[in-house]
Amino acid sequence: MKKYIALTIAVVILAGGAFVSQQWFIQTFSTAENQTATVTFTVDSEGTVLETMNARAVEGELSFSGRDFPGLGFFVEEINGKRNANGFYWILRINGELSDRGVSQAVVSSGDLVEWRYEKGY
Repeated sequence: MKKYIALTIAVVILAGGAFVSQQWFIQTFSTAENQTATVTFTVDSEGTVLETMNARAVEGELSFSGRDFPGLGFFVEEINGKRNANGFYWILRINGELSDRGVSQAVVSSGDLVEWRYEKGY
């Protein structure tokens, strides 16, 4: 009987972990030695990545800052307290692909996956 209870608890814990990992927003930060970080979220409406991020910020689900450059668009300098520094920058990927557009020009649709990776600049 104890084996079945332990097995049931293990299944519930594993299933719960799988559910949590499927949520719309995932954030991971690793140790300072390798400087990596990732912020990921699923888009729930059509618009630019910047519009989506602004909506998340208003809801308190994301914080970011940056600067708007006339003619070029918005440049993200910090996400959730982690600033660009020492040659590391927030790099935008959409549906796993490196974006060829900036945050204020890249258009996404409901269900798209937006991923920001803190990486050594190119």
